Amino acid sequence: MILAFPSAGRADNLFRFYPEIAGSGFYGDNVPLRTQNEEGDFAGTLVGGFYLDFTSAARYASLHWDTFAQLFAQHSRFDRAGEGQFVRASDYENLSPTTKLRIDELFYRDAPTVAGIVTSDQAPQFNSVAAQLLLANDQASINQFTATLSHYWGRNWGSELAVHQTTFWNNGGTNNSQSNTSFEQSVSTFTEYHFSDRFSLGGGYRFYDFRFTFPGRPGEEAHWPFVKIGWEPLPRLYLSGIVGVVYSYTQGNNRQAVNVGGLGLAEYDRERLHLKLYGGQQPELTSGLGAAGNVQEVRGLVLYDFTRRLTGSAGGGYYQSNGTGFHGELISWGVGVSDRLNKYLSVYTKFVQIRRNETTSSAFLPTGTQSGKEATGDYFIVGFTASVEAFRWSWQ
Repeated sequence: MILAFPSAGRADNLFRFYPEIAGSGFYGDNVPLRTQNEEGDFAGTLVGGFYLDFTSAARYASLHWDTFAQLFAQHSRFDRAGEGQFVRASDYENLSPTTKLRIDELFYRDAPTVAGIVTSDQAPQFNSVAAQLLLANDQASINQFTATLSHYWGRNWGSELAVHQTTFWNNGGTNNSQSNTSFEQSVSTFTEYHFSDRFSLGGGYRFYDFRFTFPGRPGEEAHWPFVKIGWEPLPRLYLSGIVGVVYSYTQGNNRQAVNVGGLGLAEYDRERLHLKLYGGQQPELTSGLGAAGNVQEVRGLVLYDFTRRLTGSAGGGYYQSNGTGFHGELISWGVGVSDRLNKYLSVYTKFVQIRRNETTSSAFLPTGTQSGKEATGDYFIVGFTASVEAFRWSWQ
């Protein structure tokens, strides 16, 4: 993605195509991230795909696709090829000098082992998509669609309207042999005023609607009015966040709840140091069993450029999912070093540790008891990534 975003040049229209390949070898002491009978093994991962984009005065559009294959030294039953898929399509439209439209579509299908995500660039500061797939603990898929319309009313005023849908397919697990599908639809809007180039304040509202195919699971709704703030207290330090009260309602049983909702972002950049910290609590689909609830997450990443080519990294994440009949936690951390050998090729090595905790309530277990599961895995990884601009076509 980074290689595909340099300046498009002076041409009115530009089309580019980048084939890409990545490979890694790793050792994991708990390859399938099990709670018992852990199995360690050496394995190799090969990722192949492409990235293409189109740039013009009115729009920027891109398509990114990857798939992976894995071979294990001893446990061949975990071998996978072509089961994990990643697809992302984006379109940024300049409707006018003051009105912009952004459309994003993301599809991710995970193979049954955790190794596919561990060796990706998401580790160790997993985002909510990767965290949900890890907590699902089996082959699952997720699709996200977002359309955002922004408009600037003048030098100081700006507004945004966004619609979003997430579809989560869980193909069943140990305690839930029946596959199910979860849906989340949401609408969000806000307006803010820029008092200066370094401070803005505004307000907005989000509405969530959750639906499930799990038998007997009622739909849920959530309303979230919030205050939004953006602040740059120091040069190169940017802070932003939203905070408000979330009112949720479960259809069919009149169950209601009121919780605090908030999200925060802190970014700091110097010549060699780059830091990013994100976290908060918000309504979201929960993994494992089809449900909705409050999701708390914190993730951070620190990058330090030792030289123009050599970069060190350290990061981690905490993800907690609480819903009807399900509680899950994912804790991860890791360190690594990467070296860009040339414009097209990079090599890296890193260590990642993951701890997953899950609790399923008695209502969803045949025995009528509560099931708690905890698993920890350590992964040592070395690998490379390569991407080359194979085709370029520009015209006036």
